[in-house]
Amino acid sequence: MGGLVAMNILHLNNEKSWRGGERQTLLLAAGLRARGIGSVIACRSDGPLARKALEAGVPVRAIPGNNLGAGLALPRLAREFDLIHCHTGRGHSLAALTAPGYRKPFLATRRVDFLPRRGWFNRYKFQRAAQVVCISQFIANQLAAWGVAPERMCVIRSAVPMPAPGLLTPVHRAAVRTRLGIGPGTKLVGNIAALVGHKDQATLLRAAKGLIARRRDVRFVILGDGELRGALLAQRRELELEEAVLMPGFIPQAEQWLAAFDVFVISSCMEGLGSIVLDAFAAGVPVAATAGGGLPELVRDGETGLLVPVGDHAGLAEAMLRLLEEAELAERLRTAARDWVQRERSVEAMVQAYLQLYARLLSR
Repeated sequence: MGGLVAMNILHLNNEKSWRGGERQTLLLAAGLRARGIGSVIACRSDGPLARKALEAGVPVRAIPGNNLGAGLALPRLAREFDLIHCHTGRGHSLAALTAPGYRKPFLATRRVDFLPRRGWFNRYKFQRAAQVVCISQFIANQLAAWGVAPERMCVIRSAVPMPAPGLLTPVHRAAVRTRLGIGPGTKLVGNIAALVGHKDQATLLRAAKGLIARRRDVRFVILGDGELRGALLAQRRELELEEAVLMPGFIPQAEQWLAAFDVFVISSCMEGLGSIVLDAFAAGVPVAATAGGGLPELVRDGETGLLVPVGDHAGLAEAMLRLLEEAELAERLRTAARDWVQRERSVEAMVQAYLQLYARLLSR
């Protein structure tokens, strides 16, 4: 730790939703506090992140959801801390704009795999950050090509906790399937993702149509909500999949349902990393995925899952069918994936990596 005896970190995330980035923010903040590091989350007081943080024993400081209010509040709040950690693109922008008002170093974690827009402010905000943390090598390569100096970046990958043993029991699995109306003789394929363009559930629905044509005992569930819900429901109706594909909406802590799936599928055309895949690995569920963004860093075809090209609905249907019908293959993949995530993507390792980075930045 280079002689540093204390740190006080402010985690900035004022998004109104609960998605992978918010979960990672909380996992990190809670992990730091467990090590005795001062760790506080600045977020919307009425949002899910604030509620879950308080439940986990992580202190919260309220910050407005609108840019103007957050920009006015951040300098006063930031002066109380040694380092500001921005967990979203918007938080990164706010920190860069207000940095002269608090004169503390800040770093930004980059979780998305689309390029920043060209323009002076984006160039400025990446230059102003003490460090840019990328959650996958794919994102780091993108930013380097865009113009961020490699020495200003590092890669710290997202992590997930191993599920509680009670979430892996036949009793829990049966309870989830009963809630969904899925009988014991039916195979269940699940997807957990926001209903937004880059998650590409349109490809998943076409793949579901192809798979169900070959096996009538399969049902799908898509857990999530978002701006494309109406369009996807219309597509489901057009494909005559209303009985075969369940879309119950957003489910809090949906990762706790994973063990009830026979196969987990993710169909993203763009993905910073896809941390829900790590949860599927941890739950021991075989994974079929498209090769969007950072997903190939997790799903290594034939080693930890089955991987197909982006948008290839026929290939995705075939991959899911193999995992349902080739028991030896499914068992080998899920066992290897679970061992790998437990060994390589623990929350403890992620927390330690950030702790070392904080110490390095503050020692400057």
